[in-house]
Amino acid sequence: MKPKELLKFYIENELDDILEPLGFKYAKSGLKFSRKTGPFTLSFSFSISKYSSENYCIFWTTWSISSTEYKKWYKKIWDTELVSDVIIGSSDWNIPNWLESEHDHVVLYNSDVDNQEFKRFIHNVLNVGIPYYEQVIDWSTAADLALQAPIIFYGEVCDFYIMANQRDKAKQILDYALERATDEDYEELKVRMEKYFN
Repeated sequence: MKPKELLKFYIENELDDILEPLGFKYAKSGLKFSRKTGPFTLSFSFSISKYSSENYCIFWTTWSISSTEYKKWYKKIWDTELVSDVIIGSSDWNIPNWLESEHDHVVLYNSDVDNQEFKRFIHNVLNVGIPYYEQVIDWSTAADLALQAPIIFYGEVCDFYIMANQRDKAKQILDYALERATDEDYEELKVRMEKYFN
């Protein structure tokens, strides 16, 4: 079985029925699940390794929270279009407490061992991935979670606190970021400081 077909088999026969009652919609074409809650959309998509082959599928997931509300707000404030509406995201291995197997990623072999491997993956989705990203219920929690990311975009975190009407936190973040900024980040952060606080 080709890797994509093997993965689709497990997604459509084991995972879709579990996530649908939780409000997730499955996009077969993109191997992606999404659920909208208020201004936020939680999504995770599947990536298949180039090292996969017949009856051998190595995959992982990429998680994100997106919001068209932030994209519109940014356009209004900065008169610039954002390329993406993703506000927070990471690969599954960067989600705290994501349980790993003996491999770096999930591996399916089109054999009996796949059932246990995919059950472990479902456990991670339901008990680690979804609860982690469900913490985002407003712009303040979006900012708080963005501060836990492996790579922190302090300008965006500041924006989220501004959107949450938490100007003190926004200024603290900018002050902190400006003290530690590299040359390429410094100018962007300085412009935010001048626009929001001067």
